[in-house]
Amino acid sequence: MIAAVLAGTLVVFGYLVVIWWLDRYEREPFWMTLLVFAWGGFGGTSMGCLCSMPFVFGATAAGGEVAGEVVGAVIVAPVVEEITKGLAFVFLLLTRHLDNETDGLIYGAATGLGFAAVENIMYAVSFAGEGTETVLVLVAVRTLFSAIVHCISSGILGMSIGFACHRSGAARWVLWPAVGLALAIGNHALWNGIATAMEFEVLGEASALLAPLGMLIVAAAAAGMFGLTQWSLFREHRVIRKYLLEEAARGVLPVEHASIVPFWSRRSRRGWLPPHVPQQAYIRAATLLAFRHHQLEVARGERRERYLAEIAALRANVQRMLHGIPAAA
Repeated sequence: MIAAVLAGTLVVFGYLVVIWWLDRYEREPFWMTLLVFAWGGFGGTSMGCLCSMPFVFGATAAGGEVAGEVVGAVIVAPVVEEITKGLAFVFLLLTRHLDNETDGLIYGAATGLGFAAVENIMYAVSFAGEGTETVLVLVAVRTLFSAIVHCISSGILGMSIGFACHRSGAARWVLWPAVGLALAIGNHALWNGIATAMEFEVLGEASALLAPLGMLIVAAAAAGMFGLTQWSLFREHRVIRKYLLEEAARGVLPVEHASIVPFWSRRSRRGWLPPHVPQQAYIRAATLLAFRHHQLEVARGERRERYLAEIAALRANVQRMLHGIPAAA
């Protein structure tokens, strides 16, 4: 049983590493990704349990044990858990760790996977008395499907927050997070609804057909999320290329760099920079310079002044590195 739990947890952590790696252009610090993962695992699960209890107890008191289980799984858990996992974004927004929707997706996936990893352990402990085979099947199903559901749901919410954070107008903090949260809850509730219908054999003998249906839905959602990730990365590529071409026209960097930095494979090669230029620091500064230009384009008010100051500082860093002067901190 311990081996099964460890294997399931390691697989979930493997999901995290792969998703973090996908952010090719400007990866977030892995320690921050781990911190968000830990929030989902410990903060999200503990707050989720505490906040769910009154509603589940109320539904049980009003309609009986079955009603309590159904309401808890299909309504309460999706709403409460997506909100508690999403609280990680309060910290991320305050510390300005979101540059775009890709960052939001990565951090959302991290908090969802953290929740799933600890939930795996909780379920394994709860069902330990049912025997090793039951625990093995439970952990396998939760690792292959439930963890993906948590990952996708929180990733959708994170993507919407990442999209909103550099837009203009107060309404963006209502509209986009609300859309993301609704989609996250809906995705979570759909999976829980299918699992609950199977448990209580709502469709009689046909309930067995719900298992492949649920797997297909999770697979389709995962494919859709992968597609969104690639779309977001493609948008990043276009933003980097567009604004670095503008910076090259200003003489800030060589024009050929605008055809190298936006391409992950090209920028990874050696030899396109002079030996005195620190490659990773230069790539990061140039990439952030492009991102700040894009954020300036969609922002208004006092944030424009902040972005203009950051653009000036990043531009100066790029030029210092190219001229062999240590970049400013």
